[in-house]
Amino acid sequence: MRTVALGVLALLLAGPRPPTASAAPTAREVLDQRKALDDTTRKWTDRQEHLKLTIKDARGGERERALMLYERRLPSDERQTIVFFESPAEVKGTGFLAYTYKGRPADQWLYLPELKRIRQITPRSRTESFVGTDLSYQDLDIIQEMSSWSEADARSSLRSEETVDGVPTYVIELIPQREDIGYKKIVIWLGRDDLVPRRLEFYGDASEPTKRIVQRDLHDVGRIPMSQHIEVETPARGSRTTIESSDAAFDQHYEDDLFTQRALERGQR
Repeated sequence: MRTVALGVLALLLAGPRPPTASAAPTAREVLDQRKALDDTTRKWTDRQEHLKLTIKDARGGERERALMLYERRLPSDERQTIVFFESPAEVKGTGFLAYTYKGRPADQWLYLPELKRIRQITPRSRTESFVGTDLSYQDLDIIQEMSSWSEADARSSLRSEETVDGVPTYVIELIPQREDIGYKKIVIWLGRDDLVPRRLEFYGDASEPTKRIVQRDLHDVGRIPMSQHIEVETPARGSRTTIESSDAAFDQHYEDDLFTQRALERGQR
């Protein structure tokens, strides 16, 4: 679930060899190997992609959103992301800006063109839906930050190995240790051979997942795998958001002023 997330779930797929089943890795070893891939031959400095969101509610209603997403990685596992909505008319001109940090909540802002005002996302509003999708502002932050988590952020355990859409995966259970993460448990299915996530489930107090994210149709953009199809489901509500990705590109060398509140107000160039 990249980002809003969207497209932000794509992970790095080359570099050091992942652990094999015969090595009997621990969950932390698998996660550290995933992080090593992120920091070595699959490392990128910035990226862009076009996203089409299709939001379906429990009654069968359907809405679409189209947007451009730009992101860059900074030292110390920090990221900056800006999103510009292109359609439909009621959301065109809306913008979203996020500064993601390691070990603490992101700073996030939403620009509302009809009010000509930037709204900062507060701790209280982090659980609100991101422009009507099945992702909350908190989910966007978690997806961005998760790959840099240590055991101090979330205790990890290797639950089993399962096959997802024909792909053998490690099933890793994470128990968050920070209150701001907001979930009691997160389960991630990582491809055994490539350490790319195929599924994520987020749990509150109930035994059933609060939210489920499935990533399919992987393809390489240069050396980096991207998912062209992501589904985000809220089972209790019966809603689903489908994210279709296209036109992805990496290392475009964006200027600093793209990732600013001024750029939110100015809109996409």
